[in-house]
Amino acid sequence: MKVDFFENGLCFYCDLARRELQELADFHFLTEKLWRREDEILQEEIEGILKKYPKSSEEDIVDSYAWDLHLNQFKYPDIHRSTLVISIYVFVEDQLNGLCDTLATSMGTPLKLTDLSGQGIERACLFLTKVAGFDLSGVSGLSFVKEVSRLRNKMVHAGGVLSADSNDRLNRFVQTTEGLRGDPGDRVHINQDFITHFTAELGKFFDELDIEVQKFMARF
Repeated sequence: MKVDFFENGLCFYCDLARRELQELADFHFLTEKLWRREDEILQEEIEGILKKYPKSSEEDIVDSYAWDLHLNQFKYPDIHRSTLVISIYVFVEDQLNGLCDTLATSMGTPLKLTDLSGQGIERACLFLTKVAGFDLSGVSGLSFVKEVSRLRNKMVHAGGVLSADSNDRLNRFVQTTEGLRGDPGDRVHINQDFITHFTAELGKFFDELDIEVQKFMARF
């Protein structure tokens, strides 16, 4: 029986994933813009108050706004970025799981993703290569996704505190990746640029993965 790849969504599966990633990137941009604007408003408010009082009161006035400045400049953006990294990673994992399910249905195989050992992206990759016949050696973005998987696990299970071992693989990734910083034994810090970099790399990842999807469909 001929498989209708349009009906089951396989022919545009990766394209939809890329579009969703762009929406997440747009959300990130707008949220970061909000924090900057909130900080500008607060700075303007402080400057207006300082003009009304003698210079001797300046330090006390600024100190009274210290927590509000901290929230706008550090805490709220940090919560946003950390949450978004985890959310984007979960999205990618879910997309790969869904792709495996669609491929299994297309092949009519009784073997499901959940029948394989492992979990997460590693299990999905196992299904793609061993069951669906994908060649992932040309999907260069996969290595980046796996590194972010380690980052996500560290954030979820260890509060983002990096290993004290400077040779730890995740530490090397943090030190060499745009938008990430953190010393061994300290908490990793995520700059707004990392989210932009992350979504761009994932866009390339799904572009490369789509080539394998097209090859898969051509075999039917």
